[in-house]
Amino acid sequence: MIVMKFGGTSNKDAAAISNVIRIVTAHLPLCPVVVISAIAKATNELEQAARTAAAGDAEGAVQLLGTLFARHDGILEDLLRDRNRIATLREPFAAWFGELRQLVQGVAILRELTPRTMDAFCSYGERLSSRIVAAGLEESGVKSAWIDAREFMITDDNFGLARPLMEEVTERLERVARPLIDRGQVPVTQGFIGVTRTGVYTTMGRESSDYSASIIGAAMNAERVQIWTDVDGILTADPRMVNDVRKVKRMSFEEAFELSYFGAKVLHPSTMLPLLEKNIPVEIRNSRTREGTGTLVDLPSADGAALVKSIAFKPAVTVVSVSPRKRLGQYLFWEGVFSVLQRWEINAGNVSTSEYTIAFTYDGSGDIDALARQLEEHGNVTVMGGKGSVCIVGSSLRGCTGLLNRVFNALAGVSISMVAYGASGLNVTVVMDGAQVPDALARLHKEFFGAEERSDVFGVPFN
Repeated sequence: MIVMKFGGTSNKDAAAISNVIRIVTAHLPLCPVVVISAIAKATNELEQAARTAAAGDAEGAVQLLGTLFARHDGILEDLLRDRNRIATLREPFAAWFGELRQLVQGVAILRELTPRTMDAFCSYGERLSSRIVAAGLEESGVKSAWIDAREFMITDDNFGLARPLMEEVTERLERVARPLIDRGQVPVTQGFIGVTRTGVYTTMGRESSDYSASIIGAAMNAERVQIWTDVDGILTADPRMVNDVRKVKRMSFEEAFELSYFGAKVLHPSTMLPLLEKNIPVEIRNSRTREGTGTLVDLPSADGAALVKSIAFKPAVTVVSVSPRKRLGQYLFWEGVFSVLQRWEINAGNVSTSEYTIAFTYDGSGDIDALARQLEEHGNVTVMGGKGSVCIVGSSLRGCTGLLNRVFNALAGVSISMVAYGASGLNVTVVMDGAQVPDALARLHKEFFGAEERSDVFGVPFN
């Protein structure tokens, strides 16, 4: 049994969904469970409608929703030929549009948009797209069954960033999905969304359908999880920023996690976590080229050789530095700083320490000035905005002879604000002025991949 996740660009219209159906059909011998994202831009449009309602413009919000539902109806007409099947699907679609109209009215009256309500708005994107894919599979002759994520994806109530309750997810999947697979059916469900124990829809963070797929894969002990997207696997850098990128054929779980955490968009950062414990491999595949091999993410290579595999970046980060006014105790100072970060639920990207100073990077949208005022209770605070980070990721980088020389030589003349190296042994992160990130990225890529001939590790990506 495998899990196959398809992103928004892979199911953006009828032609793309037809391609998804062909891919799934080719994998029927492997007993797939299919996880579907909302069609391209649908989540953004649902969020826009919610915010329009919160501004008091109920009519404008309904118009936005009407346009979105019309786009889905157009896909139905282009994809399906069975008029009865189309009519059957239009019934739940009409009901969901009615539910959203009610949500709009309530938000517009209160002029208040809570995280719980935003999750309710956003949940409709994946429900719409997955119903269409399930119907398309049925019409093509594939026995499929649509499953609402609320039947199994039980999460906590941290709306906007919910986390699965794995024991309950596992038990429910065995009860809901396993019998379908045993009968030769293809379960089709949604990424990104879940429900609390009381049945209230949640979301697990933007772009988290990959995470949903890995949760399902881990819960059902899948043979592998496939992430079908619009790029040819993990690349040595973002092709929008760097020319002559290479495809990484294989990468470890830990390397993939580091890469996604430090800015690469090909995978959601949490995707690796459920699969690590069970060593379930992940394949990142390009839905535009079904024969492509993509990237395999699994256990580390046995040879242990030091090798840079990819470079990630974040264009906008803030560096916050805190040093005590009085040196009363290193651990007391650290405890005070980290207690503030815990209260504010700050995920520090990088942390660097000296004897009595802590510096960390932050790329969230919170009130950085208010955070700084809280930290000033524990010491002198310096906030450096307008920064960016570039992160080199690879295997066995800690202690790699000459690595830092190559990095700093490539970055000669770049204004460096912070360096983090050695904690995991898998990355070197350099923080600099944000305007210098594109040039730094190009320089480092040329340094580490300009003459790379490791055909066992790197390949030419599909264009």
